[in-house]
Amino acid sequence: MNPVMHVEIPVADLARAIAFYQQWLQVEIDAPVQVHDCVMAYLPFDDDAGGASMALVHGADYLPSERGARVYVGVQDLDASLARALQAGAALRFGPAEAGAWRVAEIADSEGNRIAVQAPTTA
Repeated sequence: MNPVMHVEIPVADLARAIAFYQQWLQVEIDAPVQVHDCVMAYLPFDDDAGGASMALVHGADYLPSERGARVYVGVQDLDASLARALQAGAALRFGPAEAGAWRVAEIADSEGNRIAVQAPTTA
């Protein structure tokens, strides 16, 4: 079992964040749901697949930040993914750069969170 089961990305404006992540990752995000004292919108996930689930979360205890934990989003084509992210309103913070068998970059998402993007290098 992977030690990370679920990631929650803090957002200030849930509708804006949903629009950003849908455009960037080319996915449909579930309708927001109330969970405890916050509102969450889950990105697609499969309980039987490896890796963690992820949700965008708006609530009093969730503050977007460039200085918090880094979430690494795996993609197949780093350049295409970065282009979509920038078109959706992200700001490039780092890279792209080679890191062994990977290419990585970091963006600031629509809410100001620093998100890493990682793809395998091509031969």
